[in-house]
Amino acid sequence: MRKFLKGLIYVYLTFVVISAIIERFSKMTENTIKCEDGFIVQNEKLDRLHERSWHSKSLRSSFCTSYYSEDSLSIVSGQRRNTIASSLVNYENFWGDVYGKLVVQSGSQLDFLVDSLRYISIEEGLNSMEFANLIVSFVQDISYSYVRSKDCADFDNKGNPCVGNIDLGILSPYEFLHTLYGDCDTRSVLIYAMLEKVGFDPMIVISDEYAHAMLALSIPAVGDHLKHRGKNYYFWETTGKDWQIGMLPPNSNNVNYWKVALVNDNL
Repeated sequence: MRKFLKGLIYVYLTFVVISAIIERFSKMTENTIKCEDGFIVQNEKLDRLHERSWHSKSLRSSFCTSYYSEDSLSIVSGQRRNTIASSLVNYENFWGDVYGKLVVQSGSQLDFLVDSLRYISIEEGLNSMEFANLIVSFVQDISYSYVRSKDCADFDNKGNPCVGNIDLGILSPYEFLHTLYGDCDTRSVLIYAMLEKVGFDPMIVISDEYAHAMLALSIPAVGDHLKHRGKNYYFWETTGKDWQIGMLPPNSNNVNYWKVALVNDNL
């Protein structure tokens, strides 16, 4: 009888352990595999249906969203971007002026994506810092591409895609979302515009020495930062996956080589 009870208990415990493992695996699978990743050209107008799947290491979760972009709007956005060079007046902060005009030009063009990411944040119960991470990780996940004012033919693109002959060597936020071509400042401008729309206090910083641009954010955090008007803005690399706030890459980690390009001092 005792042997029978021991055997019964053993079978029960084994069942409980296996059930827990299966449940945990199912949750992990559900949380990891959300959707396919890519886009489909929809019609002769070259409009695109995008499905984006990405993982946030910080949030320990995978996410998915989809959006529709119109080729005609991307072209118009590019034409408006082309007018910026002739209207620049702030040569002391040339790039800050460029970035600021791109943010203003984007206007309501980004609302569809901001609303989608806000919905995910609400559904997942994310706090403010986690919501910022959701936005940044969405962009970090998109493969890096060079955007050049010159031709790409004789350029060492180090295996990355390259789009050339673009005025100022930067794409507008909508062009980036449509084409998925984005370098450091193209990415930073898109994230800056989205974060500002939802009430954050972002900054774009640039470095002549490193020939690089990066996001910075005034939010409770730790790590590498710039102080501006009494507030700490923490660096956030956008050109690769899983870079965390407050972490400068080893090849560009001298804080003294970074300066403010764009910030909204009214926030």
